[in-house]
Amino acid sequence: MSLKNSFKTFNPLKNSCNESVYLSDTITEIEKKVVLATEASKILSQKTYEDISKFLLEIKSQMISSKEQIKNTYLTETGLDQSRFEVEFKRTIYQLSHFSDFILSENWENSHETVEHFSGKKLIKKKVGIGPILVLGASNFPLAYSTIGGDSVAALAAKCPVILKAHPYHTGTSMEVYKAICTAIDNCGFPNGTFTHVLDSGHENATFLAQHKEIKGIGFTGSQSGGEAIINLVKSRRDEIPVFAEMGSVNPVFILDLKESRINDLAKKLADSVCNDRGQFCTKPGVLFMPNNKIGNLLSIELKNNIIQYETGPMLHPSIRENFETETSSIKKIMGDLMFFESEKKAEFHVSNKVVIISENEFNKIEIFRKEIFGPYTTIVMYENDPINNLDLFDGQLTCSIFSEKINEEIQKESIYHLAIQKAGRVVIDDVPTGVSVSKNMHHGGPYPASSDSRFTAVGSDSINRFLRDVTIQQNLN
Repeated sequence: MSLKNSFKTFNPLKNSCNESVYLSDTITEIEKKVVLATEASKILSQKTYEDISKFLLEIKSQMISSKEQIKNTYLTETGLDQSRFEVEFKRTIYQLSHFSDFILSENWENSHETVEHFSGKKLIKKKVGIGPILVLGASNFPLAYSTIGGDSVAALAAKCPVILKAHPYHTGTSMEVYKAICTAIDNCGFPNGTFTHVLDSGHENATFLAQHKEIKGIGFTGSQSGGEAIINLVKSRRDEIPVFAEMGSVNPVFILDLKESRINDLAKKLADSVCNDRGQFCTKPGVLFMPNNKIGNLLSIELKNNIIQYETGPMLHPSIRENFETETSSIKKIMGDLMFFESEKKAEFHVSNKVVIISENEFNKIEIFRKEIFGPYTTIVMYENDPINNLDLFDGQLTCSIFSEKINEEIQKESIYHLAIQKAGRVVIDDVPTGVSVSKNMHHGGPYPASSDSRFTAVGSDSINRFLRDVTIQQNLN
């Protein structure tokens, strides 16, 4: 039996731990929560989608009622400001409305249960929830990808109970959200195991749950190493279950051609995409390819200046900051001071915004430039030849962006456009990749290692399909 470890969260703005002390769950306590979730699965499967829709809206209502408590804790645990909280909170409650509406829509009604008559038989094919889902809270989105984030809402919409493993650095925020969910459960008369909450200072409890026979699927947003660790854990099970891991991306951006009049605006837009909230987005552009000509050189200089002048700040927690400093220091050693630029930090515990400008030849030879560096850093590559050769060096990506003065129909004739479709889950034309819309047509995923299964999205109503399986009911009509 595991012991109750005590731990605290961290306030990046003060560079010190918060006062509240939390206790990790023991294996015995987790087993009880799994039993509750297993029992709840049987009850939820019999709920109507009208019931589920009302439940999601009740969670939304309780979240709005608890907004101030959630905000106060969020601000002390993330280093993010109030405007970012407002954006993320708005997205979080919108996801609840989005799925509440979707499961009552005509589109869902026509797809979740279909009827066919065949050779004297009636075949009813229906979609049912796969069972209890383990969701692992994300470090970079304490609300929208965490406790009642996209994975949890999609699982509940699919009538699957959720066991949420809170991120240790955002435990207080997660607890406040969990209180709102519990109130909604009580108000709607849902079973307690509809949503259960697990605390841990490390990975022990997540490891235990990932291998538990009652867990039928896993939702994860985080690093490639974290996602692959979960995938390997699941492979050791007797019954391998689906792991829907969104594991990050370099998100290459290609400038094919550009009017000189657009340079200043585009440089500001790209700098914001790289540095906003310290670049702690899975869709942050990590490599930007620019033609080695007058326009490309002017853009690269303007972008470099915007990045190093961008306001600095702390990262989400010490582990992320340490990784960022280690990775960028390695690049600085390789490139030297002539091609490595960074801003002056406003405080000792802030991180500098950093950028490297290299040649196409250097990019081709040095593999580290094709790996994700999480934080306010990007690589600018000045290319001489067909940029499609550079894109071909990348593994699977969440996004690939293309800027050009050509109209969309002309861009779609370019070879790089078609290769981008093969490489990425979202191809962005004339815009930055940050800012993922919650919608039916959004695909947030991509070929490995961007995500563990490129067929599924982690955002939007289609993400419900991750937590469903098909069952056919056959009736003899003779």
